[in-house]
Amino acid sequence: MANQVNGNAVQLKEEEEPMDTSSVTHTEHYKTLIEAGLPQKVAERLDEIFQTGLVAYVDLDERAIDALREFNEEGALSVLQQFKESDLSHVQNKSAFLCGVMKTYRQREKQGSKVQESTKGPDEAKIKALLERTGYTLDVTTGQRKYGGPPPDTVYSGVQPGIGTEVFVGKIPRDLYEDELVPLFEKAGPIWDLRLMMDPLSGQNRGYAFITFCSKDAAQEAVKLCDNYEIRPGKHLGVCISVANNRLFVGSIPKNKTKENILEEFGKVTEGLVDVILYHQPDDKKKNRGFCFLEYEDHKSAAQARRRLMSGKVKVWGNVVTVEWADPVEEPDPEVMAKSEMKVKFSLGNDVHFIPVFWGDSLLSLRSVIKILLGFVASQKQKIKIGYSSDYGR
Repeated sequence: MANQVNGNAVQLKEEEEPMDTSSVTHTEHYKTLIEAGLPQKVAERLDEIFQTGLVAYVDLDERAIDALREFNEEGALSVLQQFKESDLSHVQNKSAFLCGVMKTYRQREKQGSKVQESTKGPDEAKIKALLERTGYTLDVTTGQRKYGGPPPDTVYSGVQPGIGTEVFVGKIPRDLYEDELVPLFEKAGPIWDLRLMMDPLSGQNRGYAFITFCSKDAAQEAVKLCDNYEIRPGKHLGVCISVANNRLFVGSIPKNKTKENILEEFGKVTEGLVDVILYHQPDDKKKNRGFCFLEYEDHKSAAQARRRLMSGKVKVWGNVVTVEWADPVEEPDPEVMAKSEMKVKFSLGNDVHFIPVFWGDSLLSLRSVIKILLGFVASQKQKIKIGYSSDYGR
């Protein structure tokens, strides 16, 4: 009976003390959050964050609000708490950062792991001092910390560096940040940008970074100076030139299309395309061989183009194209390579088709050729005969 009375007492107390929202001050955007479909408690928590000045309503786009609405109330409140506790001082796109926090929360939820308490981040005083000394910017997302890109005009005002200017830095202690990396690597030469990869689940770095220098000489000097460098007692860095692949092989190209046609068409559906490498039929210079190589301004643009073109949702001239990486061959002999060819030949009925394995200064791996063939086989109902031919060095 006592328990029942106590229980009733608790219930009465809860009923007698409903949430008093009359004294709560809301921003002008609170009503908009409610109208967007957010639960009352979630809208109030987000509105509280607006009032702290950490983020403004205009900083969040519809994508972030829509994604937050998909969470249950408990999950949404937990996400907003993590967002509020995050260091947003160097976050330029806060809407994307919030989406990153939501993605990380779902990953933890799927793995069954609890949300970890915030791990100790960089010494903000040292980071601030570094930025004031160099004049560089720092952009933080849930996946990386990007220092520079581009650097201040007082450091470098030329075009964006190309292939051979980026180094890969491995074996980085997980609690090490720009305040220790930059002073070391800037000894090699002007830095274009430094991208420290971050682990959203742990809040620490992933143990590696990419640093792009303003010249090839500086990148090579960085390897000499910093490879096997003892950055902490017993902790040696591994540094090497990063070979980023910027080139894609694309098949199923209409043979009547010119280089200009291809550049224009693929420029509409991908970003960062800078050049098209096209080969013509030996007996008819007006026709191409049904494939080409697309050259992008950087690896990131090429990777995004590859994913987009392989999605099956993008059609070029009404057709889905075949796409694979074209691995560059190091230091090819221009005279020999220009005349060299190795290709896989397959026949479909009376038609004969070729897939170039090696041509000029580009190479398709055997795995890539097999994937292209399997994709073609899957789209056909007829049997296909496969062979290969080579006239290397002829």
